[in-house]
Amino acid sequence: MSLNRKAMVLAVGAALAAPSAYAQLKSPAGSDWEFYGKFYPEFTTTSGSGATSVGDPVSTLARTPSGANAIIHRWEMQVNNTYFGFRANKNLGGGLKGIAQLEQSVALDEGVVQANSAGNIPSFANRDSFVGLAADWGTVRLGNMDTPFKKYGDVLGFLGISSGNFVSPNNVIRRVSNSGPSGFNLRRANALDFASPTFPGGVQVGVQYSIGNPTESGTVANSAIDPAANRNPRVVSMAVKWEQGPLYLAAAAEKHFDLFGGSGLTGGGSAATSNAANSGVNSKDTAVQLTAVYKIGNHSIELDANTKQYREDGATAATAFQEYKNKAYEAVWEARWSSQWRTTLSYIKATAGSCSLVTNPCSTSGMEATQINAGVTYSFDPSMSVFALYSRLKNGSSARYNNTAVQSVNDGEDITQAALGFSYTF
Repeated sequence: MSLNRKAMVLAVGAALAAPSAYAQLKSPAGSDWEFYGKFYPEFTTTSGSGATSVGDPVSTLARTPSGANAIIHRWEMQVNNTYFGFRANKNLGGGLKGIAQLEQSVALDEGVVQANSAGNIPSFANRDSFVGLAADWGTVRLGNMDTPFKKYGDVLGFLGISSGNFVSPNNVIRRVSNSGPSGFNLRRANALDFASPTFPGGVQVGVQYSIGNPTESGTVANSAIDPAANRNPRVVSMAVKWEQGPLYLAAAAEKHFDLFGGSGLTGGGSAATSNAANSGVNSKDTAVQLTAVYKIGNHSIELDANTKQYREDGATAATAFQEYKNKAYEAVWEARWSSQWRTTLSYIKATAGSCSLVTNPCSTSGMEATQINAGVTYSFDPSMSVFALYSRLKNGSSARYNNTAVQSVNDGEDITQAALGFSYTF
């Protein structure tokens, strides 16, 4: 190891040991580096109740009700999106700057890296990580990043939490029922991202295109079903925002190709069939979102609304999934009562929507859901705080919206959660 590399290793080690003193570094290559992160472990209780009874009528897309609650009532430690990261930049001359970021989740509660169900160890840089160029004309990046649809909505978050926690609205407002592939709150790998500068008047535009591979969630590898299958998973996301004084407005649209969010919604009901393994079917899932935030003194109010459509074409079976559409809404009130005390209340609603199969009739009865969240935080200083959270997610008789960390939920089961935790930002 060269002396320069040894110096860099020692500097990074010092930053980890004392971030307040060594957060800024200068690398041997001349780049300015910053070490940062956020740790927020919480002690959480979770319980389920009210699952749909055996024999009760449900949506065509729902599973047959079991009559039992699936959520196990227990206390557990959760670390949500606890992470650390490195950012770098270097002036290249002529108003051009090179930029880079590497960000990684941290298992603060257990200190181990666990394999997923396939036995694969999660890779490093599993959060926003990229390299790119920044100039007066905007910023272009390549890597693994949040989409503009995700970034330009849900502006206030919830006491500084925007995802990965049971109070996040994304589990209800930006996906449908229990379908993972249906989510429009994505971080996309293999992404090309462009953000314009902020134009006079406060307008900024973001566009992202990401390519996938045939084994993405919701699809089956081409080689496993049909080498000639026309599967091309990809996502196009774009958004525009305007910010002036106390008012923030944003509009966003996103389209998913061959991610099969609609088939992911089908719960094994006798009349509905997933198309994900049908090589002759392609999917196009689309969402449009509007966001408004208004600040009144130390208080802020946010309203979000979106409409989502999941469409799959090419199936011929009478019971095969064809289309599902729904709307969802969110209202958030964040109040800063002093420099130390802050509270947040939010209400999220997803409508039952409408659906169609290739030939057979399709019902969405009971596919609606609502979620109410409340939280309070006390900040000792800008970096350290203690918080308490409460959430009640109420599923319709056919819905399986789920905001738990690892548990599953049965049709119609409601979820109640509460937590107490610390947040430390550095």
